[in-house]
Amino acid sequence: MQKSYNIYNNLGYWFLTYIVLVFGGFYHSYFSDILKPRPGLIHLHFILMAIWVIMLIVQPFLVKYKKLVLHRAIGKFSYVFVPALLITTYLVIRREYFNSIKRITGQSAKAVVPFSQDQIMQKAALFSSIATYYFILFIIFYALAVYNRKKSPMHARYMMATSLTLLGPTVDRILFNVFHLEFLPGKIPIESLSFFIADAVLGYLLWKDYSKKKPTRALVTAFLITFLAQVLYFSLQDSYVFSKFMAFFMRPA
Repeated sequence: MQKSYNIYNNLGYWFLTYIVLVFGGFYHSYFSDILKPRPGLIHLHFILMAIWVIMLIVQPFLVKYKKLVLHRAIGKFSYVFVPALLITTYLVIRREYFNSIKRITGQSAKAVVPFSQDQIMQKAALFSSIATYYFILFIIFYALAVYNRKKSPMHARYMMATSLTLLGPTVDRILFNVFHLEFLPGKIPIESLSFFIADAVLGYLLWKDYSKKKPTRALVTAFLITFLAQVLYFSLQDSYVFSKFMAFFMRPA
């Protein structure tokens, strides 16, 4: 009997596509002028993200080829590595947030009708909303993957969900930097494409599990969290509530 195809044992092949996506997404903003003077934080964050992508690719191959001792060792290393990655991610978001406040304040000073302080804070929060969305979603799915580390099927599915948080920062940049799109046809925000891809991937995997009568709790949870986060993103990104959240989240000023 032919062995059935296990997509989770072959995730490494799928994750290889991130190499192309990352290069395409960050070519204009990073690779093309990599020697340009810039804060060390940016280089450190990119290096840590590159290591994370390598870990995503390697881990499924270690499972596939029964190198479980090394797989577990890298998993334990991630308990130290991921917090460092999250700290640099937070600091990058924070840096862009306060740069936005400075830039918008300068624009306000030149405007016929200056912006109020609340308007400045809302515009700065809007600029940082998509990065904050993926930052929070990454934390949630990584935490769920670690919590379920001894339940291999659930762990693999939550790691898949974690990997999908890389789509936005790459696909959005490809659309904007390579194709010069600020909106999709119909004035649809460009981040909607990566949202749709994430939903489609999770939906497809959920259907596969359901059709093969496998437990679906992990993928149902991942899909619902992702969809709810997307609804909240579009509902709150330009709101007073979100601007207050960002002002608190980015403290101290």
